Amino acid sequence: MLWTHQQEAIEWSDGRRDVLLWIGMGAGKTRTTLEIIKRMMLAGSIRRILVGCPKAVIPAWFKQAKLWLPEIRVILLDRGSSADKGRQLMAAMADTSPAIVVSNYESLWRIKEIEKLLWDCLVWDEVHRLKSPSGAASKWAAKMCKKNPTAKRIGLSGTLLAQSPLDAYGTWRAVESPECPTFGPFYGLFKATYAITNPAIPGMVIGWRNKEQFAARVAATTFQRKSEDVLDLPPIHHVEVPVEMTAKEGKVYTQLEKDFCAEVDGGFITPANAMVGLLRMLQATSGFMRLDDTAAARQIDDVPSKRAAFAEMLEDMPEHEPLVVFCRFRSDIDSVLHVCAQLGRTASELSGKVDSLAAWQAGETAVLVAQIQSGGIGIDLTRAAVGCFYSLGHSLSEWLQAIARLHRPGQERNTRFFSLVAQLQGKTTADGRVYEALSSRKEVIDVVCNSYRTRQHALDRA
Repeated sequence: MLWTHQQEAIEWSDGRRDVLLWIGMGAGKTRTTLEIIKRMMLAGSIRRILVGCPKAVIPAWFKQAKLWLPEIRVILLDRGSSADKGRQLMAAMADTSPAIVVSNYESLWRIKEIEKLLWDCLVWDEVHRLKSPSGAASKWAAKMCKKNPTAKRIGLSGTLLAQSPLDAYGTWRAVESPECPTFGPFYGLFKATYAITNPAIPGMVIGWRNKEQFAARVAATTFQRKSEDVLDLPPIHHVEVPVEMTAKEGKVYTQLEKDFCAEVDGGFITPANAMVGLLRMLQATSGFMRLDDTAAARQIDDVPSKRAAFAEMLEDMPEHEPLVVFCRFRSDIDSVLHVCAQLGRTASELSGKVDSLAAWQAGETAVLVAQIQSGGIGIDLTRAAVGCFYSLGHSLSEWLQAIARLHRPGQERNTRFFSLVAQLQGKTTADGRVYEALSSRKEVIDVVCNSYRTRQHALDRA
């Protein structure tokens, strides 16, 4: 049985060449897309479908396609070099029966054979990953639309514009081809139309204009449904756990914060160096610092404050209670694994380095330590009803995706998320400001920079 909103999305897509499905996480975007494909196949209008997605989502596409379109071949281009994948593709295409080809964004634009074929349908899953106008994958996706002018183009995401309105250009262009009728053919003109920039700081956005026009264009070209409006899920609770930094951590953090504030107050901070400064401060709140001449982060104190706080939290949890711990930094993953080993808790890791998710999902381990960049997309973690953000990233979409891995269909228990938020002598740190921004669904960099500017101006007036 399809949900009502899925049926509505399928009907909305009929007759549209370009389809953007902005459907909340866990609300069945993949199934909806496969039903659209099924209808078109039955009508005889498509036979060859290309799916681009993050690497972690490839297995989900295989599973869903086999479940809902069992008679259709599914070809995964997920192993070997680009040349190997190209040869695999061409061998598979010698069979002219209908096929769905799936690969990740990092690989797709490197497989030259893909461009040699004509495609009846292009699907960009987690299409917000193509938001960068200058990104190779985003440009390639737009190029593929232009090379296949009659193809159905489907973009789907649960966090389509989670970070900034400027994300719309690369995303829409990837679905509508370089002409991009919704927002125009040029990013510079798009930005000038909707963004207010600081004339003294190139590229820095300080506000937005033409908001009603922007909202109207988005509404006209997307099918939107929020998760909370279409899913009947158990309650979700967020708990902030204050963690007092040690004196040594505080000393390092204070110096990093002074450097960051000097840049903010000096007026020459840009999104790029703001990100570097913010990440260094956030890493210090977890008890580590990275020196310019070292590859690995260095531990600041004998026992990092967050490590100690997490150990106390884990000790209070039932031994076999499934738990997912999200971390931003490699050093944090190692800290969590260290605590689990100390307390005799079995643990699995999901990161760019290790993938032992299957063992956790099979119930062989109790704790899953997930890098937020890897553990927030396309996987089902509903075995756990308790999550912990050991450290926070700067991406709102990654944060929302991580939450939705636990709080989604299949979850039958009340879901709790604990966030370890560092403070210094009882005062808010960058860690707290990031948590406030994410909780308010605001863009992290803007909130953090503005909070420091406000504080500095208050000190100047005093």
